[in-house]
Amino acid sequence: MPAKQFQPAPQQEALEWFSRLRQPGCDEGERQVFAAWCQVPQNAQAYAELETFWQQLQPAPARPQPRQLTARRSHLGKWLALVFLLVMGTLAYLYWPLMQRLGSEMHTDVGERRSLRLADGSTVHLDSASAMNVDLRGRTRQLHLVQGQVYLEVLLDGRAMEVDVGDARIQVFGTRLQIARFADHNELVVLSGKAMVVQGGEQRLVSAGERVTFDATRIDPVQKADMKTADSWRNGRLRATDMPLGQVLERLAGYQGQRLWMLDEQAAHRRVSGDFSLDRPAESLAALASTQQLQLQGVLDHWLIVR
Repeated sequence: MPAKQFQPAPQQEALEWFSRLRQPGCDEGERQVFAAWCQVPQNAQAYAELETFWQQLQPAPARPQPRQLTARRSHLGKWLALVFLLVMGTLAYLYWPLMQRLGSEMHTDVGERRSLRLADGSTVHLDSASAMNVDLRGRTRQLHLVQGQVYLEVLLDGRAMEVDVGDARIQVFGTRLQIARFADHNELVVLSGKAMVVQGGEQRLVSAGERVTFDATRIDPVQKADMKTADSWRNGRLRATDMPLGQVLERLAGYQGQRLWMLDEQAAHRRVSGDFSLDRPAESLAALASTQQLQLQGVLDHWLIVR
C-alpha cells in the first residue's frame, strides 16, 4: 500500500499563524517564515479564509451617536473570536494524534500492542498508540513512523529499506531494530545488523547493541544499548535502568492515553530503575509516585500533572 505523509491541515496551521502573528514577540524572522509558508497555494487560501472569517466577526464602523453600545459590541466580537480560536486550538491539540493514527495504514489504540506481517515477509510489532505507513512497491522499501514505537524484523530480499522519522531518514542494513518517537526526541536501537541515521548533512552509523537519539536539529553520539530492557515493552513490561524519571512517567502515562505535564523540572531528570507493568499503568504510576514522593493529578483524562 502507498505510504501516506500526514501533516497538520492547512486550516490548523493557518490558525496557529493567525495567533502567532498577533503576539507582541513576533519578529521579522517569524514573518519571513510565514511568507514562505504562504507560497503554498493551499496554505495561502486557508489563511485568506481565516482572515475573511475574522473580518466578518468585526463590528461595523461606529456611528456617531451610540458610541458606548458600539464599543461593547466590538469587545464582545473580539472575545467571541478569541474563545473560538482557543477552543479550535485546544481540540486540534488534543485530537490530532488520534486523527493521525486513524489515518495511517497500520495503527494501535492506547494500551494495545499488535504484530503484523508485511507483504515482503518482514514483521512489524507496534507499541501502544503507534502508527506507521508502508510502501513496498519500489526498489527501496519505504516505511514512515507516524508516531509511537515499533520493533522491526526485516526480511532481506535484495532491496534496500528506509524508515522516515520526522525529518530524519534511517537506512536499514540489519534485520532487527527498534525505532521510537517520544515527546522531545526520537530513538533508534539496533539489535542485529546495522542502520544509518541521516538528517540533513549529518549521519550516524549504529551497529548491533548500540542506540542513538536524535531530534529535528541534531543527532546525538552513539551509545551502548541495554539489550535486556530495550524491547521489554513487547512483553508488557517497562524495565528501566538509570532512566530519567520524566521519561518513565511519560511512557506509563501514554499507556493510559495521557500527556505528561511535570511541574518540577529537576524531578524529571532524576534517575530511577525498576520493573513496571505497562498493562496496569495506573498501578505502576501510583507505586512510582509513592516511592518518589510525587503527587499525580489527572485532568479531563487527557493530561497527567505531576508535582
